[in-house]
Amino acid sequence: MTPDMPHASALDGMDRTITPVTGIGQARPGTARKVVGTVALVTLCGGLLWASWKRESVPAQARTTPTIAVNGTFERPREPPTEPVQTAALPPPPPQHQRLDRPPSDDLLESSRRAPVLVYNRPPQARTGMRSGEDAGSDGARGIALGDGLPEPRNELNDRLRPTVIDGVRATRLPDRNLLVAQGTAIPCTLETAMSSDVAGFVSCVISRDVLSDNGHVVLMEKGTQVVGEYRGGVRRGASRMFVLWSRAKTPTGVVVTLASPATDALGRAGVDGEIDNHFMERFGGALLLSVVGDAGQFAGQHLSDGGLQINTVQRGGQSAAAIATENSINIPPTLTKNQGEPLSIFVARDLDFSSVYGLRLTGSRTDALDRAAGLRPRGPVFKP
Repeated sequence: MTPDMPHASALDGMDRTITPVTGIGQARPGTARKVVGTVALVTLCGGLLWASWKRESVPAQARTTPTIAVNGTFERPREPPTEPVQTAALPPPPPQHQRLDRPPSDDLLESSRRAPVLVYNRPPQARTGMRSGEDAGSDGARGIALGDGLPEPRNELNDRLRPTVIDGVRATRLPDRNLLVAQGTAIPCTLETAMSSDVAGFVSCVISRDVLSDNGHVVLMEKGTQVVGEYRGGVRRGASRMFVLWSRAKTPTGVVVTLASPATDALGRAGVDGEIDNHFMERFGGALLLSVVGDAGQFAGQHLSDGGLQINTVQRGGQSAAAIATENSINIPPTLTKNQGEPLSIFVARDLDFSSVYGLRLTGSRTDALDRAAGLRPRGPVFKP
């Protein structure tokens, strides 16, 4: 070192007393103790750090576990289920006071519903022309449909080759024919009361012979059975028959059966004929009288008076009165009358079953029954017990 650096000698002295780190040469005892103390100090510090870190981790876990228990301890208990409280409610108001929310009405729809319906006729030529136009339009549309690839139109040959489907029916047997009056039976009857079509009313007749069962073996309605019916009157102008409906029949033994069958004449024509009164004088008598009076006044006016204005006025008044009288009396309907005691017929419109009121039993010997079954003895009517 140079004299310009005053501290060089001091540093050299210090360097001479420090042992090299590499350990070249033999170390001094003081230096060894320092090294051992330093290592021990470092080891002690490391142990303290390790111990403190472990203690901090264990309390953290200890603190975490009680925290969960504390949260569970303070959990709010569940409330017990409570029954719904029924509150007193007022009865609903009547329907007429309830205001319903209706959708907004369509004015066009309401006006179309309230609009009157117009009906008119078209002349045949216009209808034919329109039909031809529709056919032409349909033919044109049919051609367009074929061009667009749509299905072909109807084929007449295909329609003719298709048969008509007819549903089949199943035959059934009638119930006990000994106690049945079949539909279509004609029962002769004699009127007990007269009829007039001016007012609707009831009518009765008496059956003039025994009515047998469908097989002709049992008398079901004896002679003298009373039949009651009704007619509603009102014969149309130009008609000569009136409709009568027979309601029920009552036998002499007290059996009642509902007929609901129409009345016919002896040949089976529907309705009842009788004497027709067209009321000619009532319909046209007043008009004829007024016309005669008007003509007589005109004739007398032409020959006996020269007051033409006054006579013409009277003539026009007579013609107006005749027109009014004819208008009021022209609609009088004709009247049909039929006297009591006249014959007519009842056409049975449905099967009449007497099995609920009658029963049959054998009254003859067994030999007679076998002879009737074999056809050796003629069969006569079988009377009910």
